[in-house]
This record gives sequence, C-alpha cells and structure tokens, in this order.
Amino acid sequence: MASNTAPPAMAATTRRTIAGMILAMALIESLSGVTQGYLNPILPALGPVFQIDDPTINGIFLISNVSFAVLTPIISRLGDSYGYRLVLRWSTGVVTLGVLQMALWPSLWTVTLGVVMLTCVVGFIPLMMGILRVSSPAHTRTGVSVMIGMLMIMVGAGGLLAGIVGVTDPTLGFWVAVPFAVVALVCSFVLPDAGVPTREGIALRPLLACSLGLIGFVVALSMGPEWGWFDVRTLVAGVAGLALLGYWAKRDYGSAAGKRFMDLRMLANPRIRSISVATFFFGFASISYFGTNGIFLHSNPEKSGYGFGLSPLMIAIVLALASVLSLVSSLMTARALKLFGERATLVFAGLLLAGGFLVMMLAHGSFAGYCTGFALFNLSLGMYQAGTRSLSVEGVPVEETSTAAGLNELALSVGIAVGAAVVKLLSSASVESGRITETGLFTIWGALAVAALIAAAASAGYPKRQPAEVTA
Repeated sequence: MASNTAPPAMAATTRRTIAGMILAMALIESLSGVTQGYLNPILPALGPVFQIDDPTINGIFLISNVSFAVLTPIISRLGDSYGYRLVLRWSTGVVTLGVLQMALWPSLWTVTLGVVMLTCVVGFIPLMMGILRVSSPAHTRTGVSVMIGMLMIMVGAGGLLAGIVGVTDPTLGFWVAVPFAVVALVCSFVLPDAGVPTREGIALRPLLACSLGLIGFVVALSMGPEWGWFDVRTLVAGVAGLALLGYWAKRDYGSAAGKRFMDLRMLANPRIRSISVATFFFGFASISYFGTNGIFLHSNPEKSGYGFGLSPLMIAIVLALASVLSLVSSLMTARALKLFGERATLVFAGLLLAGGFLVMMLAHGSFAGYCTGFALFNLSLGMYQAGTRSLSVEGVPVEETSTAAGLNELALSVGIAVGAAVVKLLSSASVESGRITETGLFTIWGALAVAALIAAAASAGYPKRQPAEVTA
C-alpha cells in the first residue's frame, strides 16, 4: 500500500515545486514589465526638471533601444556558457542597482546610466527558459505563457502607476520599480541551478562586430527621420552597421565552437528560421505602433480631425486595461498550441493583428470602434509573444536554449526598431501644421497590417508537428 500511495505524493510535490518555480519566474519578469512600462510617462516629463530639451529625451530613448539590441545576444550567450542562474542573478542585480540609483539620485546622468542598466531585463526570459527547459521541459510552454502574461500586464500597470505617483514630480515615479526590483532579486536566489554550463569561450571579434553593427544599424534607423535618410551620419552609421553585421554572420555561421559568438547555424533549422522571421514581422507590426496609438488617443478631433482628446492619465488607463487582454491571451497560448497546433496558433495571431488594424481603419471615428480594434491588437500581442518565445527553443540542443531564445529576442528588437523607423518615415511624409494627417494614419495602419500578414505567412512555414512531439 505504501508503494501505491507514494507516487501520487511525489507527483504532488513535483507539481508544487514546478508551480513555485514558475511563480518566482513570473515575479522576476514583473520587474521587466514595470521597467519597460514606467519610463514612457516619466521621461517625457523630465524636461523642466532636468532642464533638457526634447532631442535629449529622445536621445535617452535611443540609448535604451540600442542597449536592448546589443545586450540581447550577449546576455543570452553568457547564460549558455556560464550558467543560467548565475547570469540571471547578475542581470537582476544590475537592474536593481539601476532602479535604485534613479530613485535615490535622479539626475540626467544617473537616469541615462540607469536606462542602460535596466536593459539587462532582456536576458530574463532567455535565461529563465533555460532553467525551465532543463528542470521541467514538459512545462516550458506553460511557464513561458505565464511569464509573458506577467510581462504584458506589468507594462501597462507600470506606466499607470508611474503616471499616478509622478503626477506632481515625475522623479517620484522612479520609486514604482523599487519594490519589484527587491522581490525579483530575492526570487533569483530561489530558482534552481539547472543545466551544465558549456564553458565555451566567446570569440571577441564576432562579439564586437555584432555589437557595433547593431549600434550602427539601430542608430541609423532611429535617427534617420531626424537627421535625414541621405544625411552622411545616417548613411555612415547604416552602411557600417550592415557591413559589421554581415561580417559577424559570416564568421559565426562558418566558424567552429570556441571561435564564434553565437551559433547562427541554428537558422538552418526550419523551425528556428520560420519563428525568427515571424518574430521580426510581429515586432515590426505591433510594438512599433504604441507611439502612434498615444498620439491618436491624445489628438483633439476639432483640430486634427481625428482622435479623442484623452489626457496622459486616461491613455495610461486605456493601456492598462488593454494589457489585461494580452495577459489572458498569453495564458491561453500554451493550451492553444497543444489543441490547434503551432502553425495554426501563430497564423491566427498574425491574422488577428492585421484584423485589429483593419478595424481601427474602418471604425477610428468611434471610441468604442477604435478600442475594439486595439483589443484585437492586444489579444494578438499576448498570443504571439508567448507562442514565438516558446517555440524559439524547440528543436535546438538544451545547452543552446538561452542562445536560441536570445536570437528570437534579437529578431524582435530589430523588428521593433525597423517598424518604428518605417512608422516615423510615414509620419514625417504626411504632416500638416505639425500633425499627422488622417491619410498618414491610414498609411501607417495599412503598412502595419501588411507586416502582420507577412508574419502570418512566415508562421505558415513552421513545420507540422509530429505525433510524438506533443508537449504540455
């Protein structure tokens, strides 16, 4: 009888352990969501406080975008080489220091440095996916769905809380992230030490080529609309960036272990290749739209001919409520992947995103109609973020989990940067009296809808699941 009752007790313990591990990961990811959400209302309001102009504020956002792109492959690669938990603890510690210094000593320099330190959150999901895949591979999809759900809801909540706390003094908004940072740092010591580090060295030349190439490419895309696309600064940064990225790709695709930064040969895997392309276009079509969404909601219909004249606080409330839909869809993604298949789920996410932009086009004169389109947008956002991240590591060796997840994060970051540049270009081409014209908005919605359809088409190339590959 003892032997009959022991297995259920062991299974229950295992379930509790896994649930606790996923909960700790979700709390760590909540810090990522807050730090990505709370800067949006704070930074634009710092002009009078720090006596800086709008170009300087935009420069801080540019530094953040560049840091995200550069640190994504570096942190992910370090996780495979030196241990997921160790690198996660260091990443969480750096983010915590950045959060504390901005809250305790707010100034232009501490905020600029802090923004760079905060971008270490890019490693959270790849590193925790490595821990999860080694500890309980059957629960990888579920764990990723929970983490993405927490990320989605906390991006909205972080912006709302920072807007409320910093209504009189924007620097007070920096304190919003402090408790989340403390909890995340503690949780990083709770997670198990899963996996065996490869101890494979990282080649310096391809690392520098990748990093400097990303800096040049992202700077050209971000500053091109302001400098001019044919300005010598834009051309030099863009051409040098692409040349360095080409050199990096050639080195890392053909080099042996120990002489490469990342193993780009994994892109030969049809799964990884299709997910990377889909992720790029999903990022292009979705996250790059948030700036235009804020402009539309804030615009006075009597002056612009569109919009609803919402205050920054009301916009933050709309975003927070919409993030609930992203939370729900992300939590449902693991089950959708199992019931309907990977290909069908991602294709549906792409069609849903394109449908959201179509509804915005047709019903933008009605607040309820526009919110319906934005609701479809957010449902797709949670679904594709959870789905692409879960699938980005399937089909690669366990010891390359973090690198594969980091490659997917890099595709997302570059897609966002390219999408933002295209949106900026379309906006600049259709401005009257300092405002985007209604025709310009239609062009933006149409371009992003096309990108969403391309993401759906790329998702359709994902190989069909074999019967033996069903994953929980």
